[in-house]
Amino acid sequence: MIKGIDIAKWNKITDYKEVRSAGVQFAIVKVINSQNKPDSRFHEHVSGLNSAGIPITGGYTYSYANTVDKARKAADAFVETAKPKGIDTMWLDLEDNAVKGLGSSIIDIINTYKMFAESADMDFGIYTGAQYYNPYLKPYANEIADIPIWWARYPYTKERTITADVPDSKYLPAGMELYGWQYSSKGVIPGIQGYTDLNIWYEREAFENIQKEIPTEYNPFTEPMGNVAIGKTGNDASWVQWYLWRFGKLTNGAGQPDAAKINGVFDVETKRQVREVQTLLGLAADGIVGKITRAVWKKMC
Repeated sequence: MIKGIDIAKWNKITDYKEVRSAGVQFAIVKVINSQNKPDSRFHEHVSGLNSAGIPITGGYTYSYANTVDKARKAADAFVETAKPKGIDTMWLDLEDNAVKGLGSSIIDIINTYKMFAESADMDFGIYTGAQYYNPYLKPYANEIADIPIWWARYPYTKERTITADVPDSKYLPAGMELYGWQYSSKGVIPGIQGYTDLNIWYEREAFENIQKEIPTEYNPFTEPMGNVAIGKTGNDASWVQWYLWRFGKLTNGAGQPDAAKINGVFDVETKRQVREVQTLLGLAADGIVGKITRAVWKKMC
């Protein structure tokens, strides 16, 4: 268990080294704002944390995306902003009124963010609390069972230092495996003006138990010259399936990416997976991998 903070433009830090000396062991930074531009203190925080030697274990985006198209634009902006700074984890903050009452559409939105994160070789998780999770996510618990959760729950309203004892875990939901717990919004830390969110993390690396089996960072198969569709076999089908694997569509029984599923056969299931990816990327979902689809996929991986 380690203790840390999450920060955004609201958190003015006057001395990052003092923050580290106070006991902060990690930080999660807000990456983009509602206009999909960098949070106004993003670059300032990244630079200050790095200079003080405080590990940045991830970035978060407060989501207003109530459609797949909006999610696609926000996720793309997140990756474009965070990746060059070495941030390798995307936390999707679900709590705003805009993302309430969407029914099963919220799963499509979550999967859109997730696909963009994983296509950029970033880990992905959800930040939420009971007020949002219970009515809007719990009905789809099976669909998001493999997604790490960072939980918000403040048992006490008094000011707290980061060295103070963490509240009892009885305040956490039963039966859920949590990666992190934001247990206070009234942290008082030397070097930071005003209150700061306080967190504990249950593992030193947020996703150290998730195995990523990626034998190569580039597609080892030759790019097809023409359209690739159902019935195609050999190199062209394998080229398509390699991307489906990178997009998290080829998985084993445990739901983990499995390169062994690349079998060089473009069948009905492959077409379905291609259409899913095309839909999430705003492409014509015809299940045919043509010039436009290939160009977009190559940009992402």
